[in-house]
Amino acid sequence: MEFVNRLKQLQGSMNDAEFSRKTGVGVQTLKRYETGSSPSIEIAARIADAFDVSLDWLCAREGQWQAQSQIMVSLAEVPPSEFITVPRYDVQASAGAGAINFHEMPSSVIAFDRVFLRDLGAVPEQCLIVEAKGDSMQPTIPDGSLLVVDQSQRQVDHGCIYVFRVGNRLLVKRARWRMDGKLELTSDNLLGGYPIEVFGPSDIDDIDVAGRVVYFSRVP
Repeated sequence: MEFVNRLKQLQGSMNDAEFSRKTGVGVQTLKRYETGSSPSIEIAARIADAFDVSLDWLCAREGQWQAQSQIMVSLAEVPPSEFITVPRYDVQASAGAGAINFHEMPSSVIAFDRVFLRDLGAVPEQCLIVEAKGDSMQPTIPDGSLLVVDQSQRQVDHGCIYVFRVGNRLLVKRARWRMDGKLELTSDNLLGGYPIEVFGPSDIDDIDVAGRVVYFSRVP
C-alpha cells in the first residue's frame, strides 16, 4: 500500500478532478489504486512526471524501475484495453511563427487512459500529439509542451485553443470570433508583441484546422 500512501501525499488538498487533470489519469483509474490495484509503468511514470518526483520514490521499489520523464512505447506494443496509444509526431506547432509540416508516420506513441481523454471531451481514437515551440502562448502553454490535439474537433469555438495550418505554418493559437464574422488567431503572451492574424470570409479557406488542443504536458 506504499504506492497509495505516496499517491495521497502528492494529491494533498487537490480534489479528485484536479488530481486527474494534473496527472492525465482518469478519476476511476485512480480510485482503483486505493483498493490495491497496481499501476502500469506508463501510468506510474506519468504521475511521477506530473509532480517532478522519481519513479522509484513513487513506487517504493528502489532500482526495479528506471525513471523517465516520458514513457514511450513501441508502435508494435499494445497497451491494456483501458489505454489507447496516441501517436506523437516529430513536428512542432509554433507558438510563434515557425514553418513545419506533419510527417507521414508518427515517431512514437504515448499511452493514455481512454476515460481521461473522454472526460476532456475528446475522441481518443482521433487524438495525436505534437510539440509546442515558442513563447507566444505563455503562460498558458510553456515552450516545449506536448499538445494532445483532438482532430475530431474542427469546428472553431470562440476562446478555445487549436492547432492551425496556415500556408506552410503549423500554429497553436487561441481562436476569437469578431462581431463582423472575422476570425482572429491570437497569442496569450500579451507582452510578447505577437500580431493578431485576422481571416475574413474571403480567405477563411487559407486556414486548415488540425484540431483542438484538449490537454498539454510540460516536458522537463
